Amino acid sequence: MQQLSGLDNAFLLMEAGGQLGHVASLILFDNEGLGGRSFRDVLEDMYEARLPLLPPYRRRLVEVPFDLDRPYWIDDPNFDLDFHLRHIAVPPPGDDQQLSELVARIHARPLDRARPLWEVYVIEGLANGRVALYTKIHHCTIDGASGTEMMRVLLDQTPFATPAAPGPVTPFRPEAVPPSLQMFARGVGGVLRTPARLAGTVFRTGRSLWQSSEALGAVAHSLGLDELPLVGGWLKNQAPQVDADPIPQTPAPRTPFNRTITPHRRFAFFSLPLADFKHVKNKFETTLNDVVMAVSGSALRRYLEEKNALPNEPLKAMVPVSVRSESQMRDYTNRVTQVVAELATEIADPVARLRRIHTAMKSAKRMQKATPAALLTDWSEVATPALLAQAARIAARTKVMDRMNPPFNVIISNVPGPRDPLYCGGAEMQTYYPVSAIADGQGMNITVTSYRDHLDFGIIACRELVPDVWSFKELFAEALEELVKAAERVPAAKHGAKSGSQEH
Repeated sequence: MQQLSGLDNAFLLMEAGGQLGHVASLILFDNEGLGGRSFRDVLEDMYEARLPLLPPYRRRLVEVPFDLDRPYWIDDPNFDLDFHLRHIAVPPPGDDQQLSELVARIHARPLDRARPLWEVYVIEGLANGRVALYTKIHHCTIDGASGTEMMRVLLDQTPFATPAAPGPVTPFRPEAVPPSLQMFARGVGGVLRTPARLAGTVFRTGRSLWQSSEALGAVAHSLGLDELPLVGGWLKNQAPQVDADPIPQTPAPRTPFNRTITPHRRFAFFSLPLADFKHVKNKFETTLNDVVMAVSGSALRRYLEEKNALPNEPLKAMVPVSVRSESQMRDYTNRVTQVVAELATEIADPVARLRRIHTAMKSAKRMQKATPAALLTDWSEVATPALLAQAARIAARTKVMDRMNPPFNVIISNVPGPRDPLYCGGAEMQTYYPVSAIADGQGMNITVTSYRDHLDFGIIACRELVPDVWSFKELFAEALEELVKAAERVPAAKHGAKSGSQEH
């Protein structure tokens, strides 16, 4: 048995009220390359051949009674591939909005915790000879980067079926589900070890900060401790190179989508040219992620203006940041931290907004890099699951997010995807739309994945809070066009614009 990390378990504990902890993807394929074969049958063959390389697909949860400790993974003794593969269709004419409505309904259903936490739907009946693959998997299993890696392992890099790519094969050894009494004993043992784990975490945190003067200075600066008498001057001297702005002490402004959510969802998806984002990035010497955030900020500003609900204060976005190394790409667990930055939505000029976001993100990333990545993981291991689960249930029942400002308004996640085409039994993958998760207080999520020469956007929202989510397709296109036109008016830089790699 393998115990979940504290961060992985947090995605299980969030499931209260209208909150669900799974994420998904919607992939569209060109059906023509199948040569008359059934896409569903081809997909099943691929799963059977490559399951040894995809251990998360065959493991299930074993929970500890009363949430005394974090759950465990075991290899499912009753694994049944047919249970996880579903086959459905949309009615004619099979357009994108019909597909999005079907996906939203499926996405609003929780996963069965008595089985491996994933489902796959082959969706037929689409216009233009396409077939869709909707894959749902719980966030306690993977993050965005490892999800993309799983997709690379499953699909082919050529139109012709090829053997599975070499990689570490995890032997499948089905384990009997342990009895509740045994798991209760493990939970009691975990409770008894909590004081020692807490002491160890405090010690490691203090040691990390003391050994890293940059981290100590960053944390002190972000909390305003460097302004204290006596010790303030000493703390300033620990990290003079950290010039990031302090972490904002005020919450984000309230908007119509920053309220308690229901279990119902709306979903919209669209693609925009990657070349346009790179053109803007190079002309204004920012990062690709800065441009994604600026386009998102412009679209949100226009949307709220139309609703007469644009706050005077800037909206704030939480941006997940992967801390996964190259050697950990097939380590199927969550390895992310986060930064919070302003979207400058109070600024009307799109170029000024982009420059402001670029500055805010540089400060946020500098602060994030200065703080040891293990700190968040260490502290998530200490928290008692029973208390966190009870807190989540109380917050959902009392709808506390309806009475307070959120810490941030929206999640904007940018996940690097494949640069080369991928195939499923000869069917070419055309687009790769992410379908993420929302939570109380953050009723909308914007996630984007790069694939080949385009960025694929997936916007998921609470059905009641953002009923017109498809309006964002036009708003994003208009916001990008506005920046592209502004970039065309910028003369070439004397020393050349930054070319750098794509940053997320």
